[in-house]
Amino acid sequence: MNYIVYKGNKILRTGSCPASMLSIQAKQGQMVKEGVANDRTQKMQGDQVVNKTPVEIEADNPTPVPVPEEDREKNVKNKDWNALEARVAALE
Repeated sequence: MNYIVYKGNKILRTGSCPASMLSIQAKQGQMVKEGVANDRTQKMQGDQVVNKTPVEIEADNPTPVPVPEEDREKNVKNKDWNALEARVAALE
């Protein structure tokens, strides 16, 4: 059985379990109901699953700010790092 755990209008988690274990999926202050939902694009309205507006989706899942190329991490092999260190040492 698929279930939705929610609090207010926010979907906290979804999953599946045997019908006999449905009631124990929710913690104190949470509600659980049988069903399927996508917590990123949907919310609860009363006990019904409804689609979020594009504004709500963006507010809950903001678009990541791009990191400039010069600030991105880069993996360097030890042999390349050692060669760089040797070249810097030769300049000193």
